[in-house]
Amino acid sequence: MLLTVLALSSCSTVFLNDSDGTSLNALGEPRILEMQMHLIRGSDSYTMDLVVEVRKSGLTVVGSSFGVRVFTLSYDGAVIAEGTGAGLPFYVPNQLILDDVILALSSRQSLESNLPKNCQLVRDGDVGKIYCDERLLVNITHQKTANKNNLVLVERFQPEYKVNFVISEVK
Repeated sequence: MLLTVLALSSCSTVFLNDSDGTSLNALGEPRILEMQMHLIRGSDSYTMDLVVEVRKSGLTVVGSSFGVRVFTLSYDGAVIAEGTGAGLPFYVPNQLILDDVILALSSRQSLESNLPKNCQLVRDGDVGKIYCDERLLVNITHQKTANKNNLVLVERFQPEYKVNFVISEVK
């Protein structure tokens, strides 16, 4: 148990450590999105449906699996609030889920201009590599699908996992 707590406390986010709320600027215009999230950590894998509401004053993410609400997370630029839900069935902390959603929704231009001062985005072909304090934290790849959805792959290195998002805007 102590090992799990220590591992989670050492997780590294891009936007949410020492946040000053600038991460909300990277999200763009208010809108509601449907996302499918597939997370792979070691031999474990999880798939969830997300409904994401982007507001000028914050972000709300509702995750569900097979029609059961798993979590509700709200972020106002300073505080992550947890709402109703059965809880995440794996050991990826809420702040990383929110950070991954912010990374997935941020355009390259907004990402570059809203990263914290200690972080930088380096392009390597189609892959964006985010370094914070000269340490590689995240690889991120954006693609447009034939049906005009966005496919985003986020690969984290601490803790190590990958998450794929398929994003479509609710009309």
